[in-house]
Amino acid sequence: MPKTDAARTRAQRGTIALFVAAAVLAAVGVTLLLGLRGAERPTGSDSTPRTAAPSATATGNDSVSARPARTSPVAEPSESPAVSEPSSLPTPVQEAARAFTTAWASHDARPGRDTSFDDASRRAAAYAAGGLAEDLRTHTSGSAGGQQWLSWRDRQVQVTVTVLRVSLPDGAPAPSEESSFARVIYKRTEMPAKGSATESEEQVALKLRRGADGSWRVVELPNV
Repeated sequence: MPKTDAARTRAQRGTIALFVAAAVLAAVGVTLLLGLRGAERPTGSDSTPRTAAPSATATGNDSVSARPARTSPVAEPSESPAVSEPSSLPTPVQEAARAFTTAWASHDARPGRDTSFDDASRRAAAYAAGGLAEDLRTHTSGSAGGQQWLSWRDRQVQVTVTVLRVSLPDGAPAPSEESSFARVIYKRTEMPAKGSATESEEQVALKLRRGADGSWRVVELPNV
């Protein structure tokens, strides 16, 4: 599902760019036409219509396997969630998805904190169930995770997560009383002991199930 979202997002970006360009050209044409007509009218006329330039904001969501480019370093990372769009998912599903993602993607390589890259997976296991929970408790990240951890440890980096949005992935079935898919878009901030913090916007797709106790837990990470 994340790969499909990425392809659709790239296509949507192209379409948005064409629409914005067309809107700008149309606005210029209207302005020139009104200017010519205004020149033929008496100077005392106050009937010339006023136009406002259109504005557009595009948000890109890349797949988990291809992480988005990092933003410019910032002095102080923002930790406030900014949910700008309503979600079609039940509140308990959103809360479970947020808790899992925050535990799964957060790391702390400062002295006396985490001891390895895999500590985050162990914490995330508390919000998972079934085979995924077992994998998170026992699986190791391998050489890639080890190298990343060494880099963070040398710089005493703390990695924090701010969830921006939880929504139903494109093409996913509607949530039922027993299961649901969710796409979590989040901001990850890496803050070293010295130097500026860096931020990146990332996402992960989740499959959740409701347990016998009524609580929702993550049971699968599609395409991860």
